[in-house]
Amino acid sequence: MFTIYIFADTYKLYKSAIEEYQKRMWKQLQIVHMKPEKGGSWEEVIKKETKKFFELMQKSRAFKVLLNPKWKILTTEVFYSTIQHKKHSFSQFEFYIWWANGLDYSWLEKNIDLSLSLSSFTFPHWLALAVLVEQLYRVTMIEKGTKYNK
Repeated sequence: MFTIYIFADTYKLYKSAIEEYQKRMWKQLQIVHMKPEKGGSWEEVIKKETKKFFELMQKSRAFKVLLNPKWKILTTEVFYSTIQHKKHSFSQFEFYIWWANGLDYSWLEKNIDLSLSLSSFTFPHWLALAVLVEQLYRVTMIEKGTKYNK
């Protein structure tokens, strides 16, 4: 139901938290780790990474969310409501966490359904992943009516 694509090198510091939520969500969550491009100028790296995301997005019929600290911040409740509302039209949700090099947003904007920020703070990519995974777990717990969100 949820797939997260992430460009990042390592996640040693947050591995246990990420894996714990992944285990709790069982088959509802898939994380696809994509190695950042290393060769070439910044412009070439941005172009290559943007192309990878663009190709993934074009093939997908999922509801697509691109994370960026400069975009819209939602409360957990609004995030939950957005997911619930979109479930009427989409069975899959994809989240894209891009590397520090950035992306060429002009290539991607036509394929994105929602641009989202987790906070006005800037996080390392794997911490952003841990926060996102926890929020997705929270959404599933709200949906089940548990007291986890209290």
